Order: sequence, then structure tokens, then C-alpha cells
Amino acid sequence: MESLGSRIRTIRKQKKLTLATLAGEHITKGMLSLIENDKANPSMDTLQYLAERLQVDVSSLLEEVPITELRELSEKVKKIYDNNVEFEEAPYQEIITLIEPYLEKLPACYESGKLLFYYTGAQSHLKMNNWEPTLERGLKMFKEINMMNEWVRFQILHFSIYFYEHQYEQALNIAIATEAEVKREHYIIDTITTLDLLYIIGISYLAINEQKKGMNYIEQALQLSKEKRLFYKIEDIFRVACFQAMIDNDDAAREYYIKKIEQYAAFTEDKLSFLYTIIIQLHYYNSFTHDYEKALEYLGHDREIEDTNEDLALFYCFEKGKTLYHLGQFDEALVTFEKLKEIPNSIHHPYDLSMLAEKYSYKSLCYEQKGQLSKALEEAKKAVDIVDPLIDTPYKQFINKTYASLCKKVDQL
Repeated sequence: MESLGSRIRTIRKQKKLTLATLAGEHITKGMLSLIENDKANPSMDTLQYLAERLQVDVSSLLEEVPITELRELSEKVKKIYDNNVEFEEAPYQEIITLIEPYLEKLPACYESGKLLFYYTGAQSHLKMNNWEPTLERGLKMFKEINMMNEWVRFQILHFSIYFYEHQYEQALNIAIATEAEVKREHYIIDTITTLDLLYIIGISYLAINEQKKGMNYIEQALQLSKEKRLFYKIEDIFRVACFQAMIDNDDAAREYYIKKIEQYAAFTEDKLSFLYTIIIQLHYYNSFTHDYEKALEYLGHDREIEDTNEDLALFYCFEKGKTLYHLGQFDEALVTFEKLKEIPNSIHHPYDLSMLAEKYSYKSLCYEQKGQLSKALEEAKKAVDIVDPLIDTPYKQFINKTYASLCKKVDQL
């Protein structure tokens, strides 16, 4: 590897400068000669002076990557990372390939920290085992340059790695420790990052069945949104609160949050938000009041939902199948359930996982109606296996009850 002195000499000669011309009035010609021959180390002031005379960045002399190059790379990687909403492997592999050549020579700066952020995220999604050293390096770098908001965002990524692996308590511990350090050290954090932190702590408590603590954080997030008049994450907050109200059989709260989501949809003219209210109502009438005729009134949005969002279409199709089953249309219900894909990689919360796992229970009930008990038992067992490590919910209770009923029926044959 070329030394610092050699790089200065090479660039000086490329610029056709003599020792005396480069030395100028700041240092002597003899001292510059010693530096070029690696017999003396320049101070940072001298290095800055020489870089200015040579019309290069100091990073070029230190063999660091120029900031402009890092910025361009960071912007390119960010687009790939943010656009990969389906969590596909190829974009993450592309990110690894783009960043890897720079890893060993990243200077301590914002652009380097963001590259380490994207690299860590890609590593974790690709199930690479060496993401932790990259994460620790990124966290340390943001602290060194006193960019505490970015440090918190990196910790939120740290949280998500464990949450996506369904290690909910470990994820929660990371988020709580982050919040505690922010408060203790009086870090200055922007409102959006604060909302994200409150939200992830809230949903994590709900994920481990600490409902009171979870809703306390969700309500804190809601209050902060109101105070700052900020709509960021407000729909997510309302949806979580609405589902929790359904689970708690709190009709007043459910109606309140449904109304808030509808108002948000009308105010923002967001079609997706409106369609979410359709699915929430379908779910309520199917799973909680068992008013299937009322649920039927909310069907008929197949084309609209299919054209908007894949996850939304999944939940809608599932609720449609439930409605058809309970109305005695078993063949149509089974066809609808057969259309459903496996639970996507974007679904991680126990509420959502348990809810979608019911698909197998309903398929088993359809097969039971058709007299195919062995197939029914096979499908019911799939649901049981999915929810077994998850907290108790009405969905898990339905799944276990369905499986137990089928087992009893098979044993009686």
C-alpha cells in the first residue's frame, strides 16, 4: 500500500509542482522532503495546507474515500434499500456488493454511518451471521460524530432484526435501553424518530402480552402526534389501538378509533386508508360479533384492493373466505382460501401472525364439511404449529379449539 509521503510526492509530480512551490511559506522545503520520504509525520494543519495546495481532499492523501463518492454511493444504496418493500434477496445482495469494497476505508462521517446502516440491514435480511460487528461499528461512529438521532435510528434497526426473528423480548429490551439512554443523556431526537421509538416499544409490549404497558406507549405516541400536529404513523397508531380495543371487547374505543381512521382517510383522500377500514369492519363482524350478514355488506371491493396493496389484499381475501364459510358457502370459501399465499415475510407481530394462521383452520373446517378429515387435520395442525410459540389471543384460541375438535372427531371414527 502506498504511504502518505509517497501519495503526496505522486500528486505533487502529477501537478508538476516543485518541492519549494508546494512547501510555500507554511513549511520548509527540507521538511516537505522528510514528509515525502516518510521520515516525518505532518500535523493535521500541515496536511490540510498541503491538500489545499495540491487541490485535493485531505481524504485523498489519507487514502480515505472522498465524501462526494460516499454520498453518491449512499444515495444509490438508499434507493435500493427503501424500494425493496417485498424484502427480496437480490436487492440486499446488490447492496452488499456495492458497499463491501469500501468497508475497510470508511472515514467517520454521516455518509459512512448510513452505509453501515444499510449494510447491516442487508446482512440481517440475508441471514448473514456477521451483522453484529457492522452494527456496533455504525453505532460507535454515530456517537463519535455526535449524531444521536442517527444513533437511535440505527438502534431501531437493531430492534427490528430481533423483532423480525420473532425474538420479541430481546427486541423490546433493545428499544427500552435506547429510550432510557436518550432520556438519561438528554439526546436531541427529532419527533419522527421519537414516534418510531414509542411505537415499536408499544407494539413489542403487546407482542409479549403486556397490554397495559403497550397501550400506554401507543397513547404516548398518539398524544405526541396531536401535540406536534404530525400525521406521521398516525394511521398505524389508530389501527393498533382499534385492534386492541376489539381484543379487549371495548366497543366504545373500537368505534372511536374506526371513526378516526375514516376521518384520516377522508382528510388525506387516501384510498388505502379507506380500504383498511373495510377490512377492520369485516374482521370485527367475522371474528368478534359473528354477524356474517353484516360482514357481507363490506365485501365487493375485490378489484380495488387487489390493485392497491398485496398485504391488504391478503387480509381482505382471508376475511372474505371467513364470511363465505360462515354463510355455508363452503366450496366458494375453500376456493378463496386456496388463493391465499403463505404468510409473507413482511408480517411479524403475533396478532397478525395468529390472525393469518387461522387460514389453515378455516381450510380444515372446509375440508371437514367435504368429509376429508385427514386433510382437515393436516391443515389444522399447520395453524397450531404457527401459533404455538406466540402469546394467547382469540385467534390462537380458535385455532387450538378447531384442532382439538377435529382430533376428537378422528378418534371417534
